[in-house]
Amino acid sequence: MDNPIITYPCRWTFTLIGTDPQALCDNVAECLPSDTYRLTPSNKSRTGKYVSLHLDTEVASEAARNRLFARLKAAPAVKMIL
Repeated sequence: MDNPIITYPCRWTFTLIGTDPQALCDNVAECLPSDTYRLTPSNKSRTGKYVSLHLDTEVASEAARNRLFARLKAAPAVKMIL
C-alpha cells in the first residue's frame, strides 16, 4: 500500500486521550505556543473515565510532525494519541 502524499506545511489533527481534560490542555500548552493550535473537546468514554481532545495545528514537515507526536506521547496526561 502506498503512503499518501502530504504537502507541507499543512494543518494536522491529533486526537489526545486521557483521564483529565485540564491536564491534557496543560500538557499541550507546554509543547506548543498558545497561538499556534486549536484544542477542542471530542468524546468521553461510556463510563466517563476517559476523554479525548482534538488538537489542530500546522506542521512544517514530516520530521516536525513526528517530533510533536513524540513530545505529546511522552506528556504525563496523555494516555494515547492518534
